[in-house]
Amino acid sequence: MIRRVRFVAPIPLLALVLAPMSVIQAASAKDFTVSPAEVDRATPFDQVQIQVTDSTGPTDLTRNCSYESLTPKILSVDSLGRVRFLGPGNGRVRVAHGSKTKEVPFTVVDPKEGTPISFAEDIQPILTKAGCNQGACHASQFGQGGLILSLFGYAPKQDHRQLVEEWFGRRVSRARPDQSLVLLKATATVPHKGGPRFEVGSLDYQTLLAWIDQGTPGPTKEANVIDLELLPKERPYRENQTQQLRVVAHYSDGSVRDVTHRAKYDSMGEGVATVDSSGLITCVGKGLAPVMVRYQGQAKVTHVLCPHADSIDLAGFEPNNFVDEKVVDRWKQLGLSPSGLCSDEVFLRRAFLDATGTLPSTEKVASFLASTDPKKREHLVDELLGTGDFATAGSPYVEEWSAYWALKWGDLLRVNRNSIGDGGMWAFHHWIRDALRQNMPVDQFVREIISAQGSIFDNGPANYFKIATKPEDLAETTVQVFLGVRLQCARCHHHPFEEYSQADYYGLAAFFTRVRTKNSVAFGARDGDIVVMLRDKGSIRHPRTRETMSPTPLKGESMTIDPSVDPRRPLANWITSKENRLFARNVVNRIWGYLMGSGLVEPIDDMRETNPASNPALLDALADHFVESDFNLKELMRAIMVSKAYQLDSTPRPENVNQDRYYTHYNVKRLPAEALFDAVDFACGTKETFRGVPRNVRAIELPDPNFASYFLDTMGRPKRAVACECERTGEPNLAQVLHIANGDVVNRKLGDKKGRIAELLKVDDDQAIDTMYLVTLSRHSTKEELSRCKKVITNAPDRRLGLEDVLWALLNSREFLFNH
Repeated sequence: MIRRVRFVAPIPLLALVLAPMSVIQAASAKDFTVSPAEVDRATPFDQVQIQVTDSTGPTDLTRNCSYESLTPKILSVDSLGRVRFLGPGNGRVRVAHGSKTKEVPFTVVDPKEGTPISFAEDIQPILTKAGCNQGACHASQFGQGGLILSLFGYAPKQDHRQLVEEWFGRRVSRARPDQSLVLLKATATVPHKGGPRFEVGSLDYQTLLAWIDQGTPGPTKEANVIDLELLPKERPYRENQTQQLRVVAHYSDGSVRDVTHRAKYDSMGEGVATVDSSGLITCVGKGLAPVMVRYQGQAKVTHVLCPHADSIDLAGFEPNNFVDEKVVDRWKQLGLSPSGLCSDEVFLRRAFLDATGTLPSTEKVASFLASTDPKKREHLVDELLGTGDFATAGSPYVEEWSAYWALKWGDLLRVNRNSIGDGGMWAFHHWIRDALRQNMPVDQFVREIISAQGSIFDNGPANYFKIATKPEDLAETTVQVFLGVRLQCARCHHHPFEEYSQADYYGLAAFFTRVRTKNSVAFGARDGDIVVMLRDKGSIRHPRTRETMSPTPLKGESMTIDPSVDPRRPLANWITSKENRLFARNVVNRIWGYLMGSGLVEPIDDMRETNPASNPALLDALADHFVESDFNLKELMRAIMVSKAYQLDSTPRPENVNQDRYYTHYNVKRLPAEALFDAVDFACGTKETFRGVPRNVRAIELPDPNFASYFLDTMGRPKRAVACECERTGEPNLAQVLHIANGDVVNRKLGDKKGRIAELLKVDDDQAIDTMYLVTLSRHSTKEELSRCKKVITNAPDRRLGLEDVLWALLNSREFLFNH
């Protein structure tokens, strides 16, 4: 289908780039730019939004200009800069601001010479903009008043049939188009439960009327929207400043069309910015807010950025690497000043817990604090990760590091004997742990999982296909875990906040249709063993169109795969490709979230256009670094941990108390259940015994959640039932507080006759107290703390109970329970 509106570049190109705040404060523009500069093909059913911008900066002048149609028989223009077309010919609009004027030429074609009104590209957007096909209206399960529409118009043929053929064809009247029920209801000319949706004579009304008059043509194979262009994409604001958006749809045939008047707008931060139905943004508060724009299955966001201050305090903050540079850039844009650096004691504990889930030994605390090496923090990170000087020799903490990150991968991959049996669970866990010990590149790690075959006992990754068995489940799990895309909505309808359709969903599922499992025969009579293998063929149908789907990557071209080739291999190659930004961005966002307390994108496994990163430039820079390192997980962690942003104090400045997405301070995190359990054991000098594993196995080394522990369950250990980060919660609750304070585990370990207290009874109070601070908080006690603790011990019925009381208090302190 040939689109009806084509645009020529603005005069000059619209310069919507970030500018110094002094420029934004300019009272009026000396000159201005107009977008579009020219429209060389339009019909009476189009509308174009003129956008006017100060040439010296990104200040919007659209609502401060006057507009005049120089050809009133050809077109009209209102005070908001919206141009409508009345008849064929060449028209012009004069735009005036102060003493400056510019003219915009338009060429309007006779509608008889153009193409018929498109149901999919003209009528459906009207229904969407009016809210007719939302879940609360005619797109609900049973519709409203007998009219059932698809959600956001994802099924045009179905909707056309409902409007034109169903209910005995009474919803449209070809004999008397103006008496069509669809018009009478929408204008509230007759009673309508939804009230008026547009006015008689409006552009929407005229378009629907013309469509009925043309014989209600239905959906055809025509050009479809493949992208949206927003102007501006991001700009700085002052409070009460406004911005008129322009939205331009790009079609598969190369044409473009102004759809500002048909797009839907939603603010995702009402405290910072509001947006009305015409696309006018108003900045109402300080901060950063995305504004979501949706049109015909496409969704984009523009960022409203209102600084908290005109200048920031960066005294003493010299960037260590590119991470800091990108963080500082965002602070400058938002007017945010960071906290100072944390102490060495805090950094040591923080780095150990974040990298290994393990507290440092008292010897390590002593040696690190005594060191005068100016690069000792960087050297510590290298020692923990096995990078830098330790890249060849290896890290002395490789077992702790691999155990802790195997725990995180085990959560994501749902390693659980309830679904794969004991043998499968151990095989999968050991494979993950070994891959981490070897620092297997993440792309290889993922490829081996997605393409795994064979016995689930002999080949750990094969268990992935025992945990999820249906093509649909495998498609959902694969993209959520490895790409951070939540595709579940597209199983039944077009994703409401993303560009993914049902066709995308089932095209992805088609990669898994040949996977099958069977009981093991060749591998012997081992109870529960199964073999993952491929059928000779397999297929899946689109549930609505009944079309057999070809294997197709998300938003990609369908693949023709030779029957001799495992279709999962091209899928794995596409997922892990260096060109696939989704993969790299997903991994770095997860790791950033684990280390920094919140993801650049939150939730960290919900990567989509309409859920933008708080610092897109940083996310891209981290992804680039990850790709350049050949997907080296340790190098990614190192880049974050050696940055000064990671080393900031956790106490925020007063103005940053509620800021956790811009990293002006370290975000405090409660210790994960397993790390907390091990920390209690270490502090108390005890060893917890878990049934089914050797006595020296720590909680972070447990292969699945089926080792009985009320402590771990209470502290938020996930059941590994779903592939979602949300299953593990770090939010504290009352049950956790009560269990730490009065539960059996802590009291039992405090009273252990061979535990820490028994050793401390052999030394004086000063040394005993200081040791307790070292094994819990990884620091020495202060003089004031030493004095208070001595009083506790002195006032206790006996010295042992006094020491137990001090250690109990430390175990219940926020400083112990949280990584800060």
